[in-house]
Amino acid sequence: MKTKVGDIEDLFIHLERIFSVGGIWPFKQTYIRFAIYISYYMVYLVMAYTDLYDVFGNLELMVMNLVETVAYTMTFMAVWLIRCSNLLKHVINAVKKDMMERKFENSEEERIYYNYNYTSKIFTYGSIVGMFITVMLLYFRPLLMSFSSSDPAVHNNTESFILPYRVHTFFDISNNYAYILMYLYLFPMFYASICHMAAICLLVILVFHICGELSILSYRIKNVKTYSQDMIVNRIRSFVRIHLKIIWMAKSVDNIFNLILLDELLGNSVVLAISMYYVITNLEISEMATCCTFIFFAIIALVMLFGYCLIGDQLTQQCINVQDAYYQCDWYEMPLSCKKCLLICMIHGQVMLYLTAARFYIFSLNSFTDVIKTSMAYLSMLRTLL
Repeated sequence: MKTKVGDIEDLFIHLERIFSVGGIWPFKQTYIRFAIYISYYMVYLVMAYTDLYDVFGNLELMVMNLVETVAYTMTFMAVWLIRCSNLLKHVINAVKKDMMERKFENSEEERIYYNYNYTSKIFTYGSIVGMFITVMLLYFRPLLMSFSSSDPAVHNNTESFILPYRVHTFFDISNNYAYILMYLYLFPMFYASICHMAAICLLVILVFHICGELSILSYRIKNVKTYSQDMIVNRIRSFVRIHLKIIWMAKSVDNIFNLILLDELLGNSVVLAISMYYVITNLEISEMATCCTFIFFAIIALVMLFGYCLIGDQLTQQCINVQDAYYQCDWYEMPLSCKKCLLICMIHGQVMLYLTAARFYIFSLNSFTDVIKTSMAYLSMLRTLL
C-alpha cells in the first residue's frame, strides 16, 4: 500500500522538480528565478511575433512560425497560471491530503482508485519522455542537417545559419560566433516545451484523482445496504460530505484550467488546420521531410484535443455513475430518516461536473467531432481565401 501511495505522490515530486527549474512551482518562494525566466520568455515571444510580421505573405514561413508561436503562447499562459493561482495550491494540497489519509474499505476500492492513478502515472512518464525526445530532435535538427550536408557551398551559405525556432534576431548571425550564441540563447525554450507537457500532466493527475474518488463513492453507495440500519444514516451523511468535497475539487480544477483549455482548443484547432493546409497544397512541390514535419504537428494537435475530450468525458461519466448509484441503492426500502438524507444526496448528484473551455465548450467524446468540424472549417476557409 505504501509503495503505491508513494508512486502516486512521486508524480507531484517530479512535476515540482520540473517547474522549480524556472521558479514556476507555486509552493516555493522563487520569485526572482521566475521573474528572470518569464522576462526571457516575453523577449522570445516578441522575437517570434516580429518574425511573423517579417514573413507575412510567405505561406510556408507563416505556417512554420504560427505552429511554433501558437504553441509557445499557450505555454506562456499555462506557466503564468501555475505560478500565480492560489486556488491551484489549495487543490493540490487537498489531493495530497486525500492520498496520505486514504483508507480503503476493501480490495475492490483499492483496485478502482489505483487504476485511475496508474493511468495518470503512465501518461505522465510517457508524455514527458516523449516530449523530451521530440523537442531534442527539433532543437538539434538544423545542426544535423548542416553537418550531414556534403556540399561545401552549403556550409558557406548564409542560409545554412538556420535556428531551431522561427525568430527575428535583430542582428546579423551570418558568422559562426553570433550564430552559436543565438543558438544557445534559444536553448531555454527547450524547457518551455517540457513545462507545457508538465502542465497538461498536472491537469490529468487532478482529473483522474477526482474520477477515482467518484468511482469509489458510487461503489460505496451501491453497497450501502450491506450495513446495519443504525450505520446506514452515518454512511449516507459521509457520502454527502465526500460528494461536496469532490464537487468543490472538480469545479476548482475547471475554474483554474478553463482559460488554458480554451487557448489549447483554439490553438490546436488552428495548428491542425494550417498544418493540413500546408501539406495539401504543397505535397507535390515541397520536400517530403518538410511535409512530414507538418503532418507530425497535425497529429500532435489531434492527439492533444482527443486527450482533453477523453478525460473530460471520463469525469462526466463518473458523475453520472454516482447519480445512477443513488437511484440503484434500494432507497425506497430504507427508513424515513435515511430517505431524507438520500434526498439531499440525489440533489447533489444532479450537479454535473465538466471540463470546459472558458465554461462554454464542454470536453467530451461527443464534442470531439465538433472540434474536427471546426478545424476542417478553418482548413476550408484557408483554401478559399489563400
